[in-house]
Amino acid sequence: MSDIRQTKQKAAILGYLRSVKTHPTAEIVYSAVKKEMPNISLGTVYRNLEEFSKNEIIGKLEVAGRKRFDGDISVHGHFICEKCGRIDDLFFKKKIKIDFPKKYSINGIDLTIKGRCKKCEK
Repeated sequence: MSDIRQTKQKAAILGYLRSVKTHPTAEIVYSAVKKEMPNISLGTVYRNLEEFSKNEIIGKLEVAGRKRFDGDISVHGHFICEKCGRIDDLFFKKKIKIDFPKKYSINGIDLTIKGRCKKCEK
């Protein structure tokens, strides 16, 4: 967070996101952080999550039209259940090599696999 001014609210929001393996919505982050900081507003949480995402301090996914946030910015993909919306991290055992034609300038790759989780498959 070198370019972003550090505040207690930002530290609490980022601390919560880094402490969970889920991919919460802003409302879930707000509910969790509000327990520590009763005066924090939902707007503050939204603004900071967007700022963190824009500065690549956290990840952001859109699932069923809702933004979800990821405190883990290591290289990984996601599995999204199309029925219940569950999101699981996918980590690669080997490096993935993709040969792109030189006419492209690649800024990043997002891997998302969609299907149904075991619970929804039953």
